[in-house]
Amino acid sequence: MSSRRSVRKLLVAVLLGVLVGGGLMAVTPAGAEVSQAVGTNWKKIWKKNLKPLAQKSFYTKKQTKARFQPKGSYETAGSGYTKAESDAKYAGAGSSYTKAETDAKYAPAQPLYRGNYFMSAAAGTVASTGISYGATFPSQPTVHFIPAGAALPAGCSGTAAAPNAAPGNLCVFEASSSLGAVSIVRHNLSSGSDVFGFSMFAFAPGGARGEGLGSWAARPSGPVTNPVFAPAAPGAKNGTVDSGAGGVVR
Repeated sequence: MSSRRSVRKLLVAVLLGVLVGGGLMAVTPAGAEVSQAVGTNWKKIWKKNLKPLAQKSFYTKKQTKARFQPKGSYETAGSGYTKAESDAKYAGAGSSYTKAETDAKYAPAQPLYRGNYFMSAAAGTVASTGISYGATFPSQPTVHFIPAGAALPAGCSGTAAAPNAAPGNLCVFEASSSLGAVSIVRHNLSSGSDVFGFSMFAFAPGGARGEGLGSWAARPSGPVTNPVFAPAAPGAKNGTVDSGAGGVVR
């Protein structure tokens, strides 16, 4: 009986030894780490080992200011204009161009109108033709007639094949002609051009039929206006003018 009890005690002791030993094996490493962490001076490690490395990875405030430009500046530090220097160097407030001044100084480019002409007449008679701009110029252009081979006057450029004119000018280029002197007139036969077009005429010398041909170019001095046509009102006759519709021809 006593021997059995002794065996049981021995087995219990062995089992307790195994359980306690296993627990210690499981607990001891973590416990060792905790105790080691408690004993570690992290402040000292940061100051002596880590902080010097971190400082080498970043610029100090002084180094940053010396290396990079101030905020809002694209010049070398200290080399940009101050507000007073800028105000002195450049125009101050209120000195810019007004809209009217800008429109007068930088006028928009005006379109070029151009075309061809041809006149023919029997000997001893008058040859004539009429030209329409297709728009209403703001003013009557200055007229220039350029005989074939003649020098270009001021306000005209190009050739009969490619006529050109400066703003406010009408340039008529003669390519060839067997007519007499050419006249350029307005609707009332006075010399010059209307704001909407012009007419030309010349006498054919006796003995042979006369012909003349060439090209023209006109550039208005400012914006043009185009005629606006409206449908005829009920009962209106063709060719009448309705003053209530702004002089629209119907």
